[in-house]
Parts: sequence; structure tokens; C-alpha cells
Amino acid sequence: MSYLLKMFFIFFSCIAIYSLFLAYSIYHSIKVSKKIIAATIPYEQHPTNPEMLILVAGDSTAVGVGAIENIKSTAGRLGTQFPNADIKNVGISGAKLKDLLLVLQGQKSKYYNLIVLQIGANDISHLTPYAEIRRKISEILSIASELSSKIILLTAGDLGRARVFQWPLSSIITSRTLNVREIFIEEASKFRNVSYVDLYLDRNDDPFEKNLTKYYAPDSFHLTGDGYGVWYFFIQKKL
Repeated sequence: MSYLLKMFFIFFSCIAIYSLFLAYSIYHSIKVSKKIIAATIPYEQHPTNPEMLILVAGDSTAVGVGAIENIKSTAGRLGTQFPNADIKNVGISGAKLKDLLLVLQGQKSKYYNLIVLQIGANDISHLTPYAEIRRKISEILSIASELSSKIILLTAGDLGRARVFQWPLSSIITSRTLNVREIFIEEASKFRNVSYVDLYLDRNDDPFEKNLTKYYAPDSFHLTGDGYGVWYFFIQKKL
């Protein structure tokens, strides 16, 4: 075997081994995620005489997957801040924009003082076309605007920094995160009653980068209760 052929063999062997490593990382994360999802109960509260009605909707981050105590999720923290509010949680783990649209269409008979939408991560990671993302988020915000005069919209910070995604997947996911962020900002700006919570931070300012075990759940994808606490810090500014 010539030197050149040996180099090609070594090169492609390395690629194959690294590809197996990437595949195993994702497989392990999914396996752990399923256990965490199964153990998570979405936070809700229903006082006898509520002073306001809040709807929390979206994907697993709306459910609070990763937080050991659901009171540490976004919905739980809303409940702590507004103890007299009725909080309904219709989050669905794995939900994409199309799923959230169907959920909101089923809420048309009720009016809420506040709606919190946590969505987009699965559309980023599952490579939903950008044109569809723009169309769906526009439809979602239109329907949400009929249900409430105050809407808060957020998605992941930089999803590519989640440790389940290794290079080159991390770079692809980061690129998609930034593009979806731009779409969300543009579409949210078209509605006076929609506040977009920008969770994207420079890597040097991102607390998630400084303490992975504190802010990321064991699946290296979802957040811990402390991770949701960081998000809620920014959500509060829009409340």
C-alpha cells in the first residue's frame, strides 16, 4: 500500500470513528432525555379566586424538562411571582412550531392576561425550513394576539452550545439558532403586544459556558432548575 493510500485510509478511519462518537453522544442524550421527560410533571396552579390567567405553551422547556422540582421551571417561577394567578401549562415535549399552532387553536374560547411561548429549539435541531418557521411563528403570534394582550416569546439561547452537539454539528446548529433568532425578532416586532426575550449571549458572557453541570441537565440538552432561573431573569424584564 502506497503512502498516499495509507493516509487516505487513516483519514477516513478517523472520520468513521468520530462519526460513531457523534452518533453515540446523540443516542445517549436521547436515552437520558426520555427518562427525564417521563419524570417531569408540568407546573400548574389553580387558586380558587384567581386575579389573572396565565397560559404557558411550547416545547419541553415550557414543560420544564430538566428541572428536578417543577417549581423551578418557567411556569413554576411565574407561580412564585404571581401566587394568585391561575397558570395553565400546555407544553408538549418535542413540540415544534406546527404543534404549538394546533395547541393555540384549541384555546380560542378563553382569554388570558399573559401568554408565555417557549418554542423553536426542535425546529432548529430538526432542520425545519426557514420559510416554514417564519410562516408558522407568524400564524402563532396572530392567534396568540387574539387570546391575550400580553405575549412573551422566547426560544433557546445558542442551541449549538449544548454539549450534546459536537463539532461540526455544533456549528450548524449555532448557525440555525442565529437565523431563527432573527426570524423571531422580525416577526415579533410586527405585534405591539409581543415581547421577544433574547437569550442569545456572547460566549464570554454566557453563564452556561462557565458551569455546565449547574445549568445543563444530565442529557446535556435540557436545562436544570438553575438554567431556567437564568432564563427567567431575562423573562422578568419583559413582565
